[in-house]
Amino acid sequence: MKQFSEAELKLLKENYRLTIASNPSPLSIKVIDLTDEVQLSDFLLKVREKIEAANLMVAASIFVKRYSFAVLSALYSMSVWNKRPNFSLENVSVETSDEEDARWLPSFKLHDLSVEEVSDGGRLMWRDSILQHIFSDHVNVLFTHIIKVCKLTKLIMWENLYVYICWMYEKLLNDASLSHIHHQIQEDFQYILKAAPGHLFGSYHRNPFLRYDKANSKNKAEDQDIRVRQTCCFAYLTAMKGQHCKICPVSCRRRQTGEQ
Repeated sequence: MKQFSEAELKLLKENYRLTIASNPSPLSIKVIDLTDEVQLSDFLLKVREKIEAANLMVAASIFVKRYSFAVLSALYSMSVWNKRPNFSLENVSVETSDEEDARWLPSFKLHDLSVEEVSDGGRLMWRDSILQHIFSDHVNVLFTHIIKVCKLTKLIMWENLYVYICWMYEKLLNDASLSHIHHQIQEDFQYILKAAPGHLFGSYHRNPFLRYDKANSKNKAEDQDIRVRQTCCFAYLTAMKGQHCKICPVSCRRRQTGEQ
């Protein structure tokens, strides 16, 4: 069974918070344990305390934003290296090393580093299999348990993930060193957001990312096009204390109307 190379692990560590180390911490946990609602609730209570969140729902939203980087490592491996990591719930853990950082930026450990490479001529079916593995069998399962614990809507959770997926793929498409595979990266990007059928994401009739696919809005304050969110992630209800994200629908609406 093939594994990630040292160079690949280094890149995922530096860019997507992958780790091969375990860090004993109240904020380190195996992801499979988060499918137990008692353990999930306890973990989110610790996250809430760490980031000074107003309530458990806010803590859950920030957790999903942080966890997006684990998803990005799997998508990067697929689109850039044509490799499928083991992204099962049992194989991933959240690892917190910096207890002093109030932002809480955990790393994510893959216990089994083996990968499956695409066979010649079969990439489209292979890609569907990976996306189902990532989204339906992992992400949506986690989201479903979070709803039961704190009632955070999946509309917010999927958009939390959507924002980071867009950020990564747009970054890759602007990377000249990857120009030889930009066509593949672009195809994967558009497929994930627009063409992938709903069943790859869980019990959906349509792709859950389609609802966020709207034209960019102009940020007048900085004279640039930005992708304004449709939902608020509640980051302003943490230690940030009232600071909205640049793409927050609340702050963007205020800039457009001139409100303070």
